Amino acid sequence: MLTRIDENTIEAVPHGRILGIDYGAKRIGVAKSDPSQILASALVTIKNSTRHNILSEIREIVDRDNIKAIVVGMPVNMNGTRGPKAKETMAFARFLANSELPLVILWDERWTTRLAQQSLHSQGKSSSKSRDYIDQIAAGFLLQNFLDRLGFLRKNRNE
Repeated sequence: MLTRIDENTIEAVPHGRILGIDYGAKRIGVAKSDPSQILASALVTIKNSTRHNILSEIREIVDRDNIKAIVVGMPVNMNGTRGPKAKETMAFARFLANSELPLVILWDERWTTRLAQQSLHSQGKSSSKSRDYIDQIAAGFLLQNFLDRLGFLRKNRNE
């Protein structure tokens, strides 16, 4: 199942670990949450090769870490429109949703790669030498953003 989450659909998100995915043409950054859905951590970067290989690696993580949902970052332009990268990402998210994996959720990922680059730069690391890690960090930022919103919606849904 593929969905977007807001105050009306918050109940669809199961409790437990969530996987965050920053989809790119060459690399796919992956992060995961803790079981209480409070903290996101960078996990791995998957080479974007064949769909079969990607699915195999994601399925291995889902099974090993008991993942309950997958958040895929949607690259939305600053004006809210969607370009070619968003269409590629949507096709990837649909592929995951049709692959007998847990719930797949689309999430606005604006600024995540930029934040990841700034984070590495502040640690004295070069963006060009840390490309694989940037994707993991970006996945962590988008997942943390999702977790923060999820926590807020759950806390305030009955007020």
